Amino acid sequence: MSSNQSQKSATQHQQQPGGNIHPEKPEILRNVKMKLFVFLLCVISFFAGWQASRSYLVKECQLAGAQVTVEDKLILCQMP
Repeated sequence: MSSNQSQKSATQHQQQPGGNIHPEKPEILRNVKMKLFVFLLCVISFFAGWQASRSYLVKECQLAGAQVTVEDKLILCQMP
């Protein structure tokens, strides 16, 4: 095998699919990042659902002709 061919094969071992020469991150780091990303999406989804629920309750209260008051993040619907 010539020196040109051995250099070519050494270069092929270093390159990742897609022409990326940098080594891949360890599997554990990719999994941790993915878990943190999923956790963040869950938190955002929970908060958005909670706010949507509060908004729905306020609208229902107003449609019933009641007065809406908010005390310490608690929505009170006071019927006349």
